[in-house]
Amino acid sequence: MIYRLTFKLFLSCILLFVAGCSTSVKSTSQDPNIIALKTVLEHQFTGPDQEFIEGTDNIEKLEQYYEKRYQPYFTEERYNSFIATTAFQYVLVAYNNGKEIKVEKVDVEKEEDAYTFKVTVWYGKKDGDQESAEVTGRVKFNEEGKITNIQYLNDDGLSENLSN
Repeated sequence: MIYRLTFKLFLSCILLFVAGCSTSVKSTSQDPNIIALKTVLEHQFTGPDQEFIEGTDNIEKLEQYYEKRYQPYFTEERYNSFIATTAFQYVLVAYNNGKEIKVEKVDVEKEEDAYTFKVTVWYGKKDGDQESAEVTGRVKFNEEGKITNIQYLNDDGLSENLSN
């Protein structure tokens, strides 16, 4: 009798624990800010694609390329700053040096007032050996779900390695 009661109590605890874990994972993965951030990071660390390559010879096409990929996710002020300083940084350097980059994995964690991210990026010559780098950073969103600040903390030598 005691054995059955203990077993039922143990089984109930396990079920509650599993239900609690799955709920927290689901709510984090459905966070629209995390979805937006992952999209921006995948765009920034994957390429160059054909549309980008065509845009390197036509500024209007390049502006449209960036607007389509990034503008929906940023405040207007931050979008302009991002495009002027950061958006092209990795893909353009890779393109100019005959290399490609591709996102392998994106991890995002919500903190009190921001999100931190870690992106594993594969890079190298198109048909050559590939290496990986881990880019870390921090992002803030406003109440409308638009990025107000994105800061890269460490790119694990990715910028330098793409330039060589």
